[in-house]
Amino acid sequence: MIGEEGDGDNVGTSARNKRCRNKQQAGKDVAVQGTNDSSIVSKCSMASLGYFNDGFLKGFANKTTRRAPLINRGYYVRAKAVDYSLHCFLQKTASYSQRQILSLGAGFDSLYFRLKASGELENVIVYEVDFPDVVQRKATLIKNKQEFMELVGCMNEIKPAQMDNLYLCGLDYKLLGIDMTEIVELDNLLMETGLNPACPTLLLSEVVLTYMRDASSSAVIHWAANRFSSAIFVVYEQIRPDDPFGQVMQQHFTQLNSTLHALIQFPGKEAQRKRFLSEGWEECHCIDMNEFYTGFIPEQEKRRIEMLEPFDEYEEWHLKCSHYLILSASKGDLKTCLLFHPPPGKIKTKEAEHGNWALGTHLCFSSLSDNVTKVI
Repeated sequence: MIGEEGDGDNVGTSARNKRCRNKQQAGKDVAVQGTNDSSIVSKCSMASLGYFNDGFLKGFANKTTRRAPLINRGYYVRAKAVDYSLHCFLQKTASYSQRQILSLGAGFDSLYFRLKASGELENVIVYEVDFPDVVQRKATLIKNKQEFMELVGCMNEIKPAQMDNLYLCGLDYKLLGIDMTEIVELDNLLMETGLNPACPTLLLSEVVLTYMRDASSSAVIHWAANRFSSAIFVVYEQIRPDDPFGQVMQQHFTQLNSTLHALIQFPGKEAQRKRFLSEGWEECHCIDMNEFYTGFIPEQEKRRIEMLEPFDEYEEWHLKCSHYLILSASKGDLKTCLLFHPPPGKIKTKEAEHGNWALGTHLCFSSLSDNVTKVI
């Protein structure tokens, strides 16, 4: 009897622990979803000042706030890196009869509407995936705006009884709500909604995989490498957790209940590159955002950015850029489509004259918290 009672206690304790873990994870998921709301406001600020041309972002924001110039610049270089990746893919695959973009953790991203309005989605189907709550909100915003609905065009709204996770289904736009840690269910849902593994595909993840535990994010990377015959996986996320700026960056996200899991095992560019190669990708290249800005933004564009608003926080700007990367992993016919190589020679800019910005040695540790919060 004692043994049976003990077993019962163990089962009860196990069940309570599981409920507790599930509740904790649900809280973390909500916190991660909250980063979408902050991000869309920052993107709107950046676009409204003329950094990046996207008139659709404001349709997804519930408020407008002018961010600090440092934040605007951060979101600008992020937008330019993702846009560069998208256009490389679209140009390389222009001759194909069918192409796909799969945005993982898409949030309120407006890329479909921006590219569709500019006529750049010929023979392209865009799939967006995020948590059901986020996707449901996005679907509602789209349905309530005529300019969005006109771009989506003929739309079939799948009833929940038929397919719980498909919130919008246009001819070239599919909006799916599912937890990406459920990789089998994600795969089944994408196949049911028409994703073609044989078509050239661009997968996009902007500060998404790092919020997942390493086993789950690695499963997504491995699944994508196995599922698609010709594909590019583009990732934008944080790196370099060990210097003072990186330590405060980690603390900032931890306090938001949005831990950056990938930073521990994959702290830098080389670790990230090896990760994707080990999960089945044939090529992988990555650079930090200083390298992208120096090597991929034309000088004329840089001069235009300098004129948009007063700015003198170059040290903080380069610190931020040194702690984010843009990565491209590729395979099949798209193996050499998008290669991010660092610019030749040492990065030389007038801003670098301020000192050793890459290490953050000119910013005292006590002031780093405010600077990281401003930049991220």
